[in-house]
Amino acid sequence: MTLPSNSTFSPRRQPGATALAVLAALAFVDSLFEYVSPANGIHGTEGALLVVASTFLMAAAAVLLLTRSVHRGLRLTFEILIFIDIWCTGLAAYFLENWVLLVLSVLALLAFLAQVIRLPRRNVREAM
Repeated sequence: MTLPSNSTFSPRRQPGATALAVLAALAFVDSLFEYVSPANGIHGTEGALLVVASTFLMAAAAVLLLTRSVHRGLRLTFEILIFIDIWCTGLAAYFLENWVLLVLSVLALLAFLAQVIRLPRRNVREAM
């Protein structure tokens, strides 16, 4: 994947967004495993498939936020949709009794809050 030239991709500058993208990808892998694994009671169900699709979309939106390749209005839209997706995925994980996904949703919510509520940076030169 190539990043746009105007992108300021730096995981160190955005630890919340990086953690959100990683947790969303892990949630997608877990939900996909639960959907195809016959060892549980939710394999092949529509609810599990819906969670697979929503976690994939959450991971894609988190990566877009991480690369900063979207403008401000679309960024706000993605942040609102990610917030809704995290809550709904956590609720679905509770109903499907997928405790790993529930924990990943809680951690994703914390990472989301860390990404949205970021403290303003102080410029060292201005402080002197």
